[in-house]
Amino acid sequence: MEERTTKWFGMRVTPAQKAKIERLAEQHGSIQKAAVLEAVERSLSSGHADSKEEPPIEAQPGSFLEAAGDLIGSIDDPDVPTDLSSNPKHMKDHGKD
Repeated sequence: MEERTTKWFGMRVTPAQKAKIERLAEQHGSIQKAAVLEAVERSLSSGHADSKEEPPIEAQPGSFLEAAGDLIGSIDDPDVPTDLSSNPKHMKDHGKD
C-alpha cells in the first residue's frame, strides 16, 4: 500500500456494518481502519473482486423518449395522477429532506 500519498475517504455505515468492522478488527488484533484496509487488500489480491475491465458502453442512436416510447401510457390507473407536477399538493416539500 502506498503510504506517501493519502486521500481522505470517509463513509457512513449502518450499526450492523460497524459491528462487523469492530469484530474484524478484534479478530485481527488491529484498529478498525487497518482491519478494513487489510480486508480490501486481501480481497483484491485473492481475485474475489472483479478485476476484468468492462467494455465501454456504446452510445445508441435516438433519445430516451424514443427508446421508452412503448412504455409511455402503459399504466392505466385512475388513482395515479397523469402529471404529479401539475398539482401543488404533490409538489409540497419537494426537494426537502
